[in-house]
Amino acid sequence: MIKWVKNITIIASTALMLSACSSSDEENQAAVLPIFEATYQPKIAWTQSVGNGIGDYYSQLQPAVDEKAVYVAARNGAVKAFSIKRGKLLWKTSLTSNESDLLNTSPRISGGVGLGDNTLFIGTENAEVFALNATDGKVKWSTRVSGEVLAQPVYDNKLVIIHTSRGDLIALNSDNGEQVWHLSNSQPKLTLRGNATPTIAQGGIVYGRSDGYVALALLMTGQSRWQLPIARPYGATELERLVDVDMKPVVLNNIVYALAYNGNLVAIELLTGREIWSQKYSGFSNLTVSGQDIFLTDYRGYIFSVDRDDGQQHWVNKELAYRNVTGVTVANEYIVVGDEEGYLHWLDRLTGQFVAQQDLDEGGLYKEPIATTTHLYLQTRNGELIAIEKPILNVE
Repeated sequence: MIKWVKNITIIASTALMLSACSSSDEENQAAVLPIFEATYQPKIAWTQSVGNGIGDYYSQLQPAVDEKAVYVAARNGAVKAFSIKRGKLLWKTSLTSNESDLLNTSPRISGGVGLGDNTLFIGTENAEVFALNATDGKVKWSTRVSGEVLAQPVYDNKLVIIHTSRGDLIALNSDNGEQVWHLSNSQPKLTLRGNATPTIAQGGIVYGRSDGYVALALLMTGQSRWQLPIARPYGATELERLVDVDMKPVVLNNIVYALAYNGNLVAIELLTGREIWSQKYSGFSNLTVSGQDIFLTDYRGYIFSVDRDDGQQHWVNKELAYRNVTGVTVANEYIVVGDEEGYLHWLDRLTGQFVAQQDLDEGGLYKEPIATTTHLYLQTRNGELIAIEKPILNVE
């Protein structure tokens, strides 16, 4: 079984990669695959190859989708667009041979695909950002930034927002890649490998930090408006004091929902930064808010449904413990999570009970699917792009 647990980075002259689990967690064995009677049969619409996959590397690569196509990137620099209905290849390009890559080495794409204004924005571990025309895949520009780009770039109002491995926010002009502003943030010595993808709402950028804070900066200027700790370091060792907020904050009705490792699940007023409520949960994967529910997974692989008004727990499913599950995606009356063995698990959103299970890729699943009104799209560790039909919404 491949163990692709989230890694830790020491920010110093050299990087030390460690397991993010404590010694006691390392002793926990992955739960056996749940056995149950399926009550739903999910259907795969089509599959395509993205590239060679990501191997055992940490990655946050996910597809981007618009009304025309699904856009995907591979670690080795391959970028492709497929039609959303049948998965027909529309175009492909390679960033390995781009003129900015003087050594002609792998771009080490890790930051996911951002999409806006008919342009793809792609970040790399080589501290480079690319902009590609979404119609034909031609490179518009590339630029270097101060740090690895492990989080998905986000676009709004002619700005591309980059969250680097140094903890900094950088705004680039989407037309030419020139830097517009740069907001520096302090980093702990020891952090989880990865950074939170920012969320743009109401003219502000909400983002999680490796020091346990959720913060808001103004989109157009980068001016910091508020910062709120949702986890505080404690313990005798640096490992015990990890408090990263590595998930993408969710903003709904001017309320921010965020989760920290070794911290809390919180609801925060967007405009003021005032904490509305806080509940003790610890995780680093993306959560989902749908209806009255917040769905999340914690660092152990437990799946939770909690009330968005006060954080009170509706249910918990512990049957995927230590299977390195992904974040949660809502698929109408169901929710789905992937695991390290390549299974996609379907659960009833009201009860947390399993309803279906798909064996998709023995290499494993590492990020939750992207949902549209009709399909789920996900990338596998072995480099497959899979489109799955969503269930028909039951309106009775």
